[in-house]
Amino acid sequence: MRNSPDPAAIAEAALARLPMADALFEQIRAATADTAGVTRPAWSPQDRMAADMATAVARDLGLEIRTDAAGNYFYTLPGRDRSAPAIMTGSHFDSVPKGGNYDGLAGIVAGLVGLAALKDTGFEPACDVTVIGMTGEESVWYGIAYVGSRLATGVLPPAQLDTLLRDDSGRSLASHMADVGIDLAALRASGPSVTPANTRAFLELHIEQGPVLIGEDVAVAIPTTIRGNVRFPYACCMGSYDHSGATPRAYRSDAALAVVELLARLEAWWVEQEASGVPDTVFTVGKLFTDRAEHTMTKVPGRIDFTLNIGGTTQPFLDQGRDLTYALAKEIAAARRVTFELGECVGSSPTPLDPELRRLLAETAGGLSLPVREFATVGHDASIFARAGIPAAMLLVRNENGSHNPHEAMTIADFGEGAKLLAATIATLAG
Repeated sequence: MRNSPDPAAIAEAALARLPMADALFEQIRAATADTAGVTRPAWSPQDRMAADMATAVARDLGLEIRTDAAGNYFYTLPGRDRSAPAIMTGSHFDSVPKGGNYDGLAGIVAGLVGLAALKDTGFEPACDVTVIGMTGEESVWYGIAYVGSRLATGVLPPAQLDTLLRDDSGRSLASHMADVGIDLAALRASGPSVTPANTRAFLELHIEQGPVLIGEDVAVAIPTTIRGNVRFPYACCMGSYDHSGATPRAYRSDAALAVVELLARLEAWWVEQEASGVPDTVFTVGKLFTDRAEHTMTKVPGRIDFTLNIGGTTQPFLDQGRDLTYALAKEIAAARRVTFELGECVGSSPTPLDPELRRLLAETAGGLSLPVREFATVGHDASIFARAGIPAAMLLVRNENGSHNPHEAMTIADFGEGAKLLAATIATLAG
């Protein structure tokens, strides 16, 4: 066994493991396929199937396997000093409904490729190196993101196991966990499984969910910051259902036009913020719909349900967006004779990624003659580890057609570029 890493040899060994990665991707895709794309709800039979398949590969590689009380999976290559804080990498198993196969899963598979490369080259790390496979990263299921990593780091209050409801079933997180065998009493009594005391660094590989790497013809990026966000996942506007031909404008309480005005004014503010130089901002209305049981072409709309998602890399931008949403809703409600019920406001703060880890990733990429780009990214589990005091950094892999849709198109060759950089960097950290 060798104690000093050879990054070039480890990178080559990672590329040699691409057939293993490709086979695992396709096996999980087939097992969790939907009418389009894949669907792996958090704490469901589908995401447990994905975990079982990754666990089988980890077992074949001779890794140590365990789970924590929340059902997060840990695959470990033991180091020479088992008491030293570990190097950790990984991501999440769950997907959005009818989503792509690589969002989250690529980070877990890349971690397994990395550990296989370390073993294949005979490198024995100084500390444990662990791949973590989490679930609940996607906010679509329970209204908040990063549930698995929040549980792993001990920042999700136990009461929320009962109050977080799954969007499609209306049932609690606790009940869905029980369905897949989670011991709720043990979970409520457990402490964090991942802490700064037992984890020295966290590296997460993820597909890029935007078009930058495609546009610049580069395979890999090193993100600088994870955008924070302000979200209203359960907003609605209540007006009055009236006859469209018999009700003059002065007597209408039109929920649709009220929401349209709110959205138009928020978009105008977004444009102003961009023009003034505020960096890396986004604004999205992911859901916008009338009541199917009530709406017709000849009724003034009496109810509109919608969501708001404001994202950025600076906290003042997010605070201003939240405050402006409340102020505009109050003003428009009075002028248009409607009521806005914005519901719970949730979100996360912007998270700068660790500069030393980013520097090491960039230096390793340079040593491998791998071009990289740097820019901000959207929310990922890495932000939770960083906020818990664990140095964290990320890699993004080029992926055509965006994400959260069935058409994700990361190539296995681009995945290999990211996986070899991840493996070589982990070896240097653990050398």
